Amino acid sequence: MLVLFSYGYQLWGLIKLKQGRNMMFQESMVIPSLYTRDEQVVIERWIMQQASVYPVRDNHSDANKVAEIALSSVQSRLPQGLSIKEDGSRVIGRKTWDCPVRMRNDLFSPIHLFAINWDDSHPGFSWPEVYYATLLLGYNVYVVTVSHDAGDSHGYFDVAIGSFQVEEEEQIAEKGAFVVKEWWQFQHQELRKCGWKSLLKPGIIDAESACLMREEVWHTVENHG
Repeated sequence: MLVLFSYGYQLWGLIKLKQGRNMMFQESMVIPSLYTRDEQVVIERWIMQQASVYPVRDNHSDANKVAEIALSSVQSRLPQGLSIKEDGSRVIGRKTWDCPVRMRNDLFSPIHLFAINWDDSHPGFSWPEVYYATLLLGYNVYVVTVSHDAGDSHGYFDVAIGSFQVEEEEQIAEKGAFVVKEWWQFQHQELRKCGWKSLLKPGIIDAESACLMREEVWHTVENHG
């Protein structure tokens, strides 16, 4: 089936839809213009495997790669770990990465959902998590990512945790919240993690909504204080 596809940045072309399980991917000039062939393989494989991402898949390499594709343009806003050596020198934990398709940094606009502090390991040392939703142009899906200031939680600093599609922009916050709640549910049930401690910064999901989401997952807002 051939159809005409376009988006706001004037990339036009005939596309061919290919069916894969429950998802159709678009083969057009848009996708190879914005992603390398290896990135296309990773994105499509990750989308297909999302239903089983948490309990059975221990290798988060695809989820990390998708997150880096989505977040390249906002690297400076992601949590940055810092440690002090015995000689007093500072070591920055997070490393930046290069985007192989420069145009993507101008076209991708990750939407800040909110940021939380999961807990304090020591006074003054928090565990920040930042959530974004990014539209993958050409695939017409929003990818939800979580970013940490260290890579020890899942082996990576940034991980894609789910995706969704919308018909109206007003649905982004609601559907993004659903993906995050599913992620928290896994943390709670499978990893036995307690609820997060505090909100660091609201985004399109405000503080009241974020706290309600936490209460819905852990049933009652835990008293950390």
